[in-house]
Amino acid sequence: MSKTPYEIRLDLLHLAKEILQTPIHDKRSNLSDEYHSKLNDANRGTLPYPTMPDFPSTTDIVVKAEELKKFVDAA
Repeated sequence: MSKTPYEIRLDLLHLAKEILQTPIHDKRSNLSDEYHSKLNDANRGTLPYPTMPDFPSTTDIVVKAEELKKFVDAA
């Protein structure tokens, strides 16, 4: 059974969100791991927690989904 245009658009939004969020999750995890590896009793309370990258905005996700849609439409 084929998907409706609405289902395809929803799939593209989910894919765009995943594409944009995966590297951010990885970066946040790496920063947290690095922080905890440097943390010890001597520097506890003085070692600043790293600034985490922001997640993509809704606008970023929609723009990426539109980019993916153009690729699908070209096929």
